[in-house]
Amino acid sequence: MVKPVLVAVAAVLHVAAALDVFHRGVHPDLDEQPFSLRGQLLLDDDTLAFTQSPSFSSDLYSFAQTLKELNLDNDRASYQVALDRSASWEISSVKFCYLAQPFAENLILHKSLADSMPYTLDYFVSPIPKDGSCPKTFWVDSSRAGPINTTISLRPRHFPPLPELRTPPPLTPQGEPVQPPEEKSFFQKYWMYIAAVLIALTLSGGAPEEEGARRQA
Repeated sequence: MVKPVLVAVAAVLHVAAALDVFHRGVHPDLDEQPFSLRGQLLLDDDTLAFTQSPSFSSDLYSFAQTLKELNLDNDRASYQVALDRSASWEISSVKFCYLAQPFAENLILHKSLADSMPYTLDYFVSPIPKDGSCPKTFWVDSSRAGPINTTISLRPRHFPPLPELRTPPPLTPQGEPVQPPEEKSFFQKYWMYIAAVLIALTLSGGAPEEEGARRQA
């Protein structure tokens, strides 16, 4: 009698990891404000999907209005984007005034080789004036606040290439570098050949004179 064999099939459910991204405006003449939610990032096998927070544009506009009402210098204000890593905030920042014009943003997330979750980030916007100056005006209303394009990339951690090291010079027993032998002059190198040529010329020049003297006698 053949006994039935029960085969258990385990279904592996892959759940995408969610990561919250935060932001805030900062000015040295204002009290430091807490971070607010910028959006949520979903990571699924290196596939990225980012959902903006509904309050993103209004947060930018509100901070710009605060700077205007208090007549604060826009050039000293910063815009910070951060990851909450429990132990510490990983922050990247740009000048807040660069967000006043139509801009594209680039969010680069860095992950380690052992962990798929990002551990830090870099935030860039473009274009930026060549002289680094700030625009004179900000948005008219909150509907115009925000990027025209958002690029998010995930980069694994990598190590820089090792430097090419030269072979150390040989040392004497006293620990000093061995000096190369002094280079010989042209005469020191080829004196034997020069002497041989001179001897040959001397011998070949004396024979005809001796023969002529014998004929006269």
